[in-house]
Parts: sequence; structure tokens; C-alpha cells
Amino acid sequence: MKQYKLYIVALVALYTFSSCEKVIDVNLPDGEKLPYLDAWITNKPGKQTIKFLRAVNYLENKAPEVVTGAQIVVTDVTDNKTYNFTFQNGAYEYDAGAAAIGIIGHTYKLNITWDGQQFEATDKLTRVTKVDSISVEYRDEEKTSGDEKVGYYAEMHARDLIGGTDYTWIRTYKNGSLNYHVNEMVAIDASFYEDASDGYVFIEPFREGITSDGEPYEKGDVVKVVLRSLSKPTYDFLDQLIDQLYSGGLFAKVLQNVPSNIFNKQADSKKKIYGWFGTVAESELSKTIN
Repeated sequence: MKQYKLYIVALVALYTFSSCEKVIDVNLPDGEKLPYLDAWITNKPGKQTIKFLRAVNYLENKAPEVVTGAQIVVTDVTDNKTYNFTFQNGAYEYDAGAAAIGIIGHTYKLNITWDGQQFEATDKLTRVTKVDSISVEYRDEEKTSGDEKVGYYAEMHARDLIGGTDYTWIRTYKNGSLNYHVNEMVAIDASFYEDASDGYVFIEPFREGITSDGEPYEKGDVVKVVLRSLSKPTYDFLDQLIDQLYSGGLFAKVLQNVPSNIFNKQADSKKKIYGWFGTVAESELSKTIN
């Protein structure tokens, strides 16, 4: 990483103080390909998927390697039910059929046996509010300003559940795929802070955050908003992750490994699995722009 930073500094210096070009070759040693988990159990029926991968090096232009040979079991601690995930199609899967693994209010434990060692993680599945509606407004040249482009602007409407503190992950889809032109968002009781409100509608940044000023929607697009409930630890994980993903500019934060909730049961072992095991309840709503 130090060599990489020196490379950036050199490029900036050359661009600023010289009109000539010079190629600087910097040898970056291959880093360790860290194993990580992408594991989300939902309250939806059907197939549940857990991805176990190895991160590729920063400059490698290829997909992460799939980790095979692991034994993965999810246990509903509340009901004492176990679900054995089997490896197929490049991931570990369990098909619950018409039923659902995730039940609101239940606690779940993940157990992984891999490379002769055992790993464990837990999370609690919490309640989720519903998406009440999605409104759409067409903005022409007179209604746009600055960097805003002409197009259809969608807005999500939902209300926080009364009583208790609720953590929500807001995801936006466009025509069946995740809309990468808008940010992932996480809310606390429909706001940014704990104890700021309870039972109120989601504040404006979340309502309007499902549309990108630079890439608004077009007629015929299908907009889908998915609300995912989060436990407090899972909210903290995603909040840190999102903060690093979208933090840029002069005052950007230094990148670091976001903490994992997957622990090696062999306390004296240095082997780690990164990533997160989370449980979520989902609600969603779609709207076609006509």
C-alpha cells in the first residue's frame, strides 16, 4: 500500500510540474487472498444462498475465487432447527421451498467447518416496516437545476414502526437489477440518529435517495424499493461499509478492514474469515413509470 501511495504522489507531481511524460513501474507484491463470507438469511420463502469466496488482489481483473469444501450449517436457535447448506452452482444453498428459514424475532447461528477449523456467527432477525408507495415526478429544464438531468424522479414513502429502535437497509432496483447510480442507505427510525424520532415518515434524503440526479429514470423503467430490517450490530457493520464505499474527495477516510462477526472457535488460531452473517426481514414495492 505504501508503494501504491508513492506511485500516486509521483503521478500527481509529474502532471503538475512537468509537460513531459515518464512511466514509473512499481512492483506491488501480491497480498494474501483473504477468505470472506457474503451470508444473508431472509424471511422470504425459497432458496437461501451463502457465498464463500477469496478476495483477489487489488490490481487483478478477475472474479473472486470460490471456496469449496466447507460445511455450512444455519441454526434457528429459538426453535432449535438446523439447515444444512450444500455446495452447488458456485455457492452454498438451502432450498426452503414454500416455507422460510427466517422468522422475525428469532436468533440464528452460523457454523462453518473449513480447513480443519470451526467458525461461528450469530444475528437476530428483527421486524421491518412496509413501503407505502412510490411517487414519480417528471422534471423538465424548468424544474431541474445544477447537475440535475431531465427525467423521471421517483420518491419512496414509508413510515417507521412505533415502539423500539428500528434499523433499516434501503436498496433500490431498476428494471430488475440493483441501481448502482444511487447509494446504499441505512436508517435509524427513518432518520440518521437514534432517539431522534419514532413512528415518523422516512426523512427526505431517504425518500429522494432512490433516484440519481445524474441518471434519472425513463418512461417504461420499473423502480423497486426493498426495505431490509437490521439488528444493531448488522447496522453498525453496514454503516461502516457504506461510509468507506462512498467516502471520497480531499477529506476521504482511510480505508480499513470492516470488522467481521465471524469468529474462529479455536481462540489460539490466526486463521480468519472476513465478511458478515446477517439476518433480514424484507418488504418491497415496485412501480412502472408510465
